[in-house]
Amino acid sequence: MMQQIKPCIWEAQGQASGKTITIIGGTHGNERTGVEVVLKLKSMIESGELFLKTGTVYLIHGNPRAIEISERGSEPFLDLNRSFPISLLMNEPTGVYEDTRAREIAPILQKSDIVVDLHATNKPSEPFVASMHSPYHEEVYQWFPCQKVLSDPGAVLAGEPVTTDEYTDAHGGIGLCYETGQASDLARVDEVTQNAINLLIDQGLVEGVVTPSICEHELYELTEPIILTQNGFTFAEGFGERSWELFTQGTTLGHHGPTPFVVGYDGVIVFPKVPEHRKVGKPLAYLAKRVK
Repeated sequence: MMQQIKPCIWEAQGQASGKTITIIGGTHGNERTGVEVVLKLKSMIESGELFLKTGTVYLIHGNPRAIEISERGSEPFLDLNRSFPISLLMNEPTGVYEDTRAREIAPILQKSDIVVDLHATNKPSEPFVASMHSPYHEEVYQWFPCQKVLSDPGAVLAGEPVTTDEYTDAHGGIGLCYETGQASDLARVDEVTQNAINLLIDQGLVEGVVTPSICEHELYELTEPIILTQNGFTFAEGFGERSWELFTQGTTLGHHGPTPFVVGYDGVIVFPKVPEHRKVGKPLAYLAKRVK
């Protein structure tokens, strides 16, 4: 049976000790696949369809206020997945809802062996994993089919580790974000639910036999953000419409006002923002390059 221990944080204990696995959906409230996956897993555990023999499972709706209004954050430009600095629980509370909510979730992440945060992109994208590059992480993300894995060893995303997966890694667990596709597309709810169940089977929490998909992963690292200036930014034709757009060295990706933005290496564009999520002084997209 699942017990709600905090608002929209549910816990289920197995019959014997074992690993602790946390599945999060709705860290961004408009990314609905993860929200539905969490509800489906919760229903399966409560009905007995999914029987937990060992360990502990936590299911979390990350940002209930944002989920309720189907927006990225509880207010414009607030972001729960930028609210987990490593020192979070030692810092003074800010009074912002996302900070308060991060403090409710952080103790769960600290005691989890594995955390999978289910996300989606606001522009079209194939599914991909965002996590550290390590054999331990690969043991986890093998159950979430994708071709591309994106890491951020230089903290390009926010200047310091601030995401749920980074917080988990910093406190001894294995964290990853699984980008399931475009935020408005709910077609993969059943598939991603089964991906999560396969992980639970593999880690010994529930009975079953599964075979991981055989996939040669392409490994990428974030290199730099494109920052929106007061001059505005316009992508060149053919760029900025989706994640994983390829570019080559010397390509003009767009213009800051009249000034061309030219890149000196081969790479890809990831996380291009829709106009309503752009803010002057903040990233409007990121660049990455393939490392393997």
